[in-house]
Amino acid sequence: MRRITFHIMMAMTLITILVLQVVGSLVDGNAAPQVRNGVMDVRGWDFRSQGLVPLNGQWEFNWHELLSPAAATAPRKVTYYAPVPASWNQFQLQEGKRSGAGYATYRLHIMKDDIDSLYGVWLPSIYSSYQLWVNGRLVLNEGTVSEDENTYEPSTRRRMAMFHMPGEQAEIVIQVANYSHQRGGIWQSPYFGLAEQTIRKSKMETVRDSILFGCLLMVGLYHIGLFIERRKDRYTILFGVLCIAMAFRIVTSGDMLLLSWLPMLSWSINTRIEYILMLIAAMTGVGYIRYLFTEDADACLRTYRFLIGGGSLLIGMTVSLPTSVFTSFLSGYQLYIVAVVLYIFAMNFRAIHHHRLGAYIALIGFAVLSVLVLNDILYSHELAPIRDLAPIGLVVCIFLQSLVISLRYSQVLTDLESVSTELIELNASLEQRIQKRTAELVHMNAHLEKNNKELERMEISRRHLFTNISHDLRTPITLIRGYLEVLQDEIVYDKAEQKKYIRLMLNKINSLNHLIGDMFELSKLEAGQVQFSKQEVLLEHFITHLEDNYKLELSGKGLIFACYNETYRDVPPASIVLRVDLDRMTQVFDNLIYNAVKFTPAGGSITIRIQYTAEKETIHIEVTDTGIGVREEDLPFIFDRFYKKDKSRNSSTGGSGIGLAIAKEVIELHSGQIGVESGQGAGTTFHIVLPAYRISSPQR
Repeated sequence: MRRITFHIMMAMTLITILVLQVVGSLVDGNAAPQVRNGVMDVRGWDFRSQGLVPLNGQWEFNWHELLSPAAATAPRKVTYYAPVPASWNQFQLQEGKRSGAGYATYRLHIMKDDIDSLYGVWLPSIYSSYQLWVNGRLVLNEGTVSEDENTYEPSTRRRMAMFHMPGEQAEIVIQVANYSHQRGGIWQSPYFGLAEQTIRKSKMETVRDSILFGCLLMVGLYHIGLFIERRKDRYTILFGVLCIAMAFRIVTSGDMLLLSWLPMLSWSINTRIEYILMLIAAMTGVGYIRYLFTEDADACLRTYRFLIGGGSLLIGMTVSLPTSVFTSFLSGYQLYIVAVVLYIFAMNFRAIHHHRLGAYIALIGFAVLSVLVLNDILYSHELAPIRDLAPIGLVVCIFLQSLVISLRYSQVLTDLESVSTELIELNASLEQRIQKRTAELVHMNAHLEKNNKELERMEISRRHLFTNISHDLRTPITLIRGYLEVLQDEIVYDKAEQKKYIRLMLNKINSLNHLIGDMFELSKLEAGQVQFSKQEVLLEHFITHLEDNYKLELSGKGLIFACYNETYRDVPPASIVLRVDLDRMTQVFDNLIYNAVKFTPAGGSITIRIQYTAEKETIHIEVTDTGIGVREEDLPFIFDRFYKKDKSRNSSTGGSGIGLAIAKEVIELHSGQIGVESGQGAGTTFHIVLPAYRISSPQR
């Protein structure tokens, strides 16, 4: 219990830190002044109370020019501005769209209060080398900036610089060169403020990475120790390797603490290690969830092997290809991570379905991690405002997974205690257990008796089925035989009368063909041998399809037809999608509509009403006629095949009694339901419920 409480406290602490970081980032980004046309006005900004200022906005930008501060301030025919933060890959100037490779100069003019304090600039990872000039003086150099790819050297560590800025104006010039990464430029926010605030931010970044590294390393080593003690549980070592891989990945990014620990490593090797560790973590995560819920693993075995093979292939690419090449496939790595997340969720949901121990806790951890990983993926594509949330989500996830493993071990002890207690109780109360078993046998006997009655009912239904088939086939065959004998005995000489008999025989044969076709169709539906071609159909298109199919024909028969769309009360139908086989659904509505036509006199009405239920994500469809209706005692059997209790609704109109049974099978194979309400002389209403879901941006 203490171990579980510890994990919950740690998880809540990390979630609190995450929420504070997100809220703080959003507040800072909204309140701070912005760079406009290369100028930022921070006059009146109280750095001591309001904190650092993100240097976000439109900087002066000179592409394929490494300008000194003096040259950057010289008058130019055309001045270009580029957004920061943003990679220059997406900038659009007169030369066209840029790639990640190249070099450029950024320039910013700051207007501030005339206070001669010690100021500082915190610079994020800028891809992939840069020089910082403040008021014409070079104050920071990371990597080697050069127009020549051969003399250029990459380095993307986060850095800070401190300097005096007397007077009311200051100038910042940043020269950037990149030939090693698929993205180039200042794509994260730099920060400007007082020196002590800049130092605090830099230390906080380092402290955060160090804490995350220490936590993950400690948890990883602990679970490897668990595996050494109990090697049967493979998920413990996989979880340990996952933690250690992510711990060392943290120190290869951001401040790149690994380069500080091992100065002999190059930026290129550090980047390879970062990508490889990410893939190792993903592969061990797949293995961990597989062995954690090993009872459900066989169903996804092929996917598991595919993901392991895909990860191995990506590791091979990372090792063998140049940095500028494999980083250009960043989207491929991210798609692999998304595939891993989907596999983990699939396994987790399967485990929840089978009530596996700790499945809900594991799902919460993976959900938090997935959301924050998605945020960082969007941030890497410059579609999200907040960076580096995945490490915090990872720690939250890992602590919750540790809780799951702790529950597993606690469950083992609990099971042992339970078995011991059960043995004691078994010896002490054997008679009570015998009575309990006897009661269970009585219950099972009652259940078997119920099943026998159900089988008897099915046998009676089968006999009725063959009786109905025999009747429905014998009657038209007898009539056809009588017509043929009349023609054979030459009782009828008139050609018109002979054609009449031939036409009657053809009608009966067509009815037989229709009956046999319906029987064959129903048999295939019940046996699951019909392939459905389901497609996503907007509700408004489905409604239009119904109106186009029946409105004109029913009007010609003297009936009023209307299709009422009641979804506008809640949501527009253009945002609701059904996944149906349109031909099969047309078959259902043909049966319902044309049955209604048979039993509705001229001047009557047939209406369709459609309503969306947001809570259940379903569409409720009502097909109502003002016809003769169905007797109450016939309603429970109306969907039974060949049921023709009410002869007026079948035999007199040529019905086979199979159409509604086919409609019921089609609806149920769409995961829907169908029912009926009616009364003698009060019309009939069929109710259909189908799954549906909303989309945010409907495709027309």
